[in-house]
Amino acid sequence: MRDVITIKSEGNLVSFSVMGEFTLADYKEFEQEVEHEIQFQGGVNLFKGLRDMADYTLDLDWEEIKFTRRTAMTFARPR
Repeated sequence: MRDVITIKSEGNLVSFSVMGEFTLADYKEFEQEVEHEIQFQGGVNLFKGLRDMADYTLDLDWEEIKFTRRTAMTFARPR
């Protein structure tokens, strides 16, 4: 299976889906898109489609923790 990441931005919604292995490089691409949207939209909503993810790298976990702590207040909260 070929590894594929798809990222879409519509309004203040950033969605991404992963097929295959989710790598640090993929996550960095996702971070850039989210930070861009935060800059222009204020807060953002996120949708992660990980159903077809086969594996991920440990460095990705650490990067996600750092990113979440850095941007936690900019995500829209569900009501």
